[in-house]
Amino acid sequence: MWFAKKRRRRGATTLKSRSANAPGQWKTFWGAPLRWLGVALVLAGVGYGLWIGAEKLRDPNAFPLRHVRIEGELRNLAEADLQPVAAGVLGQNFFTADLDTLRATLAGNPWVEKITVRRWWPDVVDIELRERIAFGYWGKDEMVDVNGQRFQPPVVRQPGPWPRLSGPSGHEKALIKTYGEVRALFEPMGLRLATLRQDERRAWWLTFDNGLEVYVGRDQFEQRLQRLAQLYPRILSARIDQIAVVDLRYGNGFAVRWKAGEAPAAPTAS
Repeated sequence: MWFAKKRRRRGATTLKSRSANAPGQWKTFWGAPLRWLGVALVLAGVGYGLWIGAEKLRDPNAFPLRHVRIEGELRNLAEADLQPVAAGVLGQNFFTADLDTLRATLAGNPWVEKITVRRWWPDVVDIELRERIAFGYWGKDEMVDVNGQRFQPPVVRQPGPWPRLSGPSGHEKALIKTYGEVRALFEPMGLRLATLRQDERRAWWLTFDNGLEVYVGRDQFEQRLQRLAQLYPRILSARIDQIAVVDLRYGNGFAVRWKAGEAPAAPTAS
């Protein structure tokens, strides 16, 4: 009798429990999809707002660029060389103006060694550049900078005198170094080196600012220059106005070609 009652009570309890949990089961089934739907709606709203904002930022008539600022030491460049190019972005939208093309165009100037173009809020284009430092002329139509890079500038505003170098391609740095060494050797005695040339046979020619031309040759370059440094004050300087070329290609002396067109003298003992 007790067993039968217990079974009926268990059945009633089970039916009551299922009836109470029905709403919870509905939430379990629909809760996650509804949450994701809410998240999707929020993200869609944010994305739409961002899209509207981006469209307004890209409006060609909004946030126009009004000023160009140029920074850097200018010696052979002038703002007049840069402003007309930079003026092309004035009036364009701050966010969409094509500064990469502007930078590439300005970098095409041979005097520009390095350049950076940036935006500065709210309406400024900032151009920061480093001008190439020229060393002198190279050959007939080019110049060479202090790093041995050759270039062809449209205009040279920096006053000279510029030394003139020429030699085989790839020897630019070597000629710059040699020029400095020769100048340091002869300048104390009043000889300023104006031209340094190395021909295709690797033979050296020197021309000083007083018109004296010296043929050093290809071998024993340093030894021959030392010989000239010893001979010039003692023998050559007194007749420098009459000398056209000094030829150092002799083991114990030199030869001279006179400006009057006379035949070169026989080698002279040093």
